[in-house]
Amino acid sequence: MELTEATGEDPTAPYFFLSYARIPRTRPDDPDPDLWVHRLFHDLCEHIHNLTAHPGAPGFMDRAMQAGQIWSDELTESLGGCRVFVPLYSPRYFISPWCGKEWGAFTERRARHREQDERGTPSAIVPALWSPVPDRRLPDCVREVQYTHPELGDRYRTFGLYGLAKLRSFRSDYQKAVLRLAMRIVEVGESVVLERGARGGLSTAHDAFGAPPAGAPPSGRRLRISIAAGCLDELPEGRSPHYYGPTPLDWNPYRPASDRPLAEVAAGIAARLDFRPDVAEFDHTSAPADAPEVLLLDRWVLRDPQQRARLREFDGNDRPPTGLVVPWNDDDPDGDDTEHELAAQVDATLPRRARQAREASRPAVRGVPDERSFQEVLPRVVHWAEGQFLRRARPRTSSGQVTPRFRLGAPDGPNSYVGEHRPGAEKEDQNERA
Repeated sequence: MELTEATGEDPTAPYFFLSYARIPRTRPDDPDPDLWVHRLFHDLCEHIHNLTAHPGAPGFMDRAMQAGQIWSDELTESLGGCRVFVPLYSPRYFISPWCGKEWGAFTERRARHREQDERGTPSAIVPALWSPVPDRRLPDCVREVQYTHPELGDRYRTFGLYGLAKLRSFRSDYQKAVLRLAMRIVEVGESVVLERGARGGLSTAHDAFGAPPAGAPPSGRRLRISIAAGCLDELPEGRSPHYYGPTPLDWNPYRPASDRPLAEVAAGIAARLDFRPDVAEFDHTSAPADAPEVLLLDRWVLRDPQQRARLREFDGNDRPPTGLVVPWNDDDPDGDDTEHELAAQVDATLPRRARQAREASRPAVRGVPDERSFQEVLPRVVHWAEGQFLRRARPRTSSGQVTPRFRLGAPDGPNSYVGEHRPGAEKEDQNERA
């Protein structure tokens, strides 16, 4: 890396970093739902090429990266060296922990004005409105950042760049807005100097949007997703490194058919179900979740005695029932001779969780063979885990009284009636079944 003496900037780093919330495909063979974001990115790059003499790449967006170590390193380097951070505001953006981490990592870089006589707090964030977001839904950490850009026009504020790009009658409005956005990026890039970002990577960054913004869905719509998987530093016995990255969050069991870490796929599915996903590495010592929880288990870690001990302790804890999903790639050559051994180890290590998980979805425990199946199985497990969590959390009344239960934010309505609780009803049900 070569830094200029005058500013400490890396001339090989991209000029701007485009941060956006990916839209997950409903089915693997569907067209790319982020096609229009690609178009915006390429249009901005063309303008930055013509408006600057920057020797490096004009921009970076993570869609082109591969999963695992290379993807993580290049993204981290680009975020730590770019001049300008361009977040695409949308309803999905502020519920994405990945976008929150990108924002958090970038704002850790100290900024100063290039000219000493400049006033005000320097900032190298230039937001762009992709689709309208009510102000009440903005997290506190972004409310002071100007994003309406009056010079981009009234239609931009009304429809966002996505609306301008989709409607042929707004083509000229789109072109003007993108050019002016590029000019604003250059204006900021030439007036603000940033220190180089830390090399710790996004794995150490905090989610800047972690606290729910005002007007967000109630906290019951949060979802904890825990990942119990290997990584390059702790590779499971007999396992190829091809499916792993620097942390368990980089685990991708469905390579080469899928190029995304499973944690990212799961977070996208949860967001599509109107949950706010809280994705983290599995930690058997963590406090019980204050929200529904799903565990994504890499069977291969069960070959490690220490990992088995941690999972057994977790299985024995008095916690709300946890959804369990066990991905297993049928095309993975490593698994030809170990599938039955590792499947039996799931029941031996997590007997309670495995038994509960089969209530939600037997295929989830048997082994989910590909990403398409994962897209179908995970929603069933998530809704089962939510039902179990709400059932355990519902208020109890004196004997003989009936307590209606409501599922906040459930798919069939904001306050859907899902049953009632009467003390002793569970015992009566058991007697009837007997």
